[in-house]
Amino acid sequence: MKITIIGLGLMGGSVARRLRGFHDCRIAAYDRDRESLDLALSDGVIDEAYTDAAGAMRDADLIILCLYPQLNVDHVRDNLDSIKPGAIITDVTGIKGFMIRELEKILPDDVEFLGGHPMAGREVGGYKSSTDTLFDNAPYIITPTERNTPEAIQLIRDMAKYIGCRTVVTTTPDEHDSIIAYTSQLMHVVAVALCENPLLERSESFAGGSLQDCTRIAVINEKMWSELFVENSEHLAHRITEFQNTLEDMKQAALAGDRAALEKIMKHATQQKLKWLMR
Repeated sequence: MKITIIGLGLMGGSVARRLRGFHDCRIAAYDRDRESLDLALSDGVIDEAYTDAAGAMRDADLIILCLYPQLNVDHVRDNLDSIKPGAIITDVTGIKGFMIRELEKILPDDVEFLGGHPMAGREVGGYKSSTDTLFDNAPYIITPTERNTPEAIQLIRDMAKYIGCRTVVTTTPDEHDSIIAYTSQLMHVVAVALCENPLLERSESFAGGSLQDCTRIAVINEKMWSELFVENSEHLAHRITEFQNTLEDMKQAALAGDRAALEKIMKHATQQKLKWLMR
């Protein structure tokens, strides 16, 4: 089996590091950065290196897209002639509805796309930041559609387990995007908003661990996350509105001196958090 990874950054590099031995595969990778490819070759992480996506995709049985969403689509569109019939394509991006809609417009009937999303990452990117433990014990989400065969679904499930994920969750593209807008995208929105406050510059001698914890992910890849926000704008807008509603409730209760209302909100939040932790 030939497996091709498109984009040898943090995610692509980390996938490649764990694929050795999976279905006795030969691992090829495309990246525009020759240095990353050479490092991966010298590390023994990949077998074939390409600075042209067409060469990397040629004869591949499984293609794993590890670039930004639109770049993933563009690379598939621009290299359709190099994708063999029967190939399976998957991805690791944080938006599924967009990927499926765009790829189903261009893929032939004899090539499958199955959306995937490992719930893992780091604040730093690039092949040099990749690790063979990135996916250990992480959930892996797949979003099959009616176009996907049981064989393709099983292959991606097996791959997810092989690279270290503890569980594979199957859901719809819409549910994925709706929940991810809360668990991931809204969290980044909040962190960015906190760091947009000019008080951050005066906070050094006034902050304990809470500010550090709440702003950890504000060191952000602005190109990737702005694209994810736009491509999932409807779901993200709903999540932001829900958050704003709770903030408004707490603001009005504080202004009114209504400790009972504040305590009720906080108590419920504590109960929800503890219930989540105990799962």
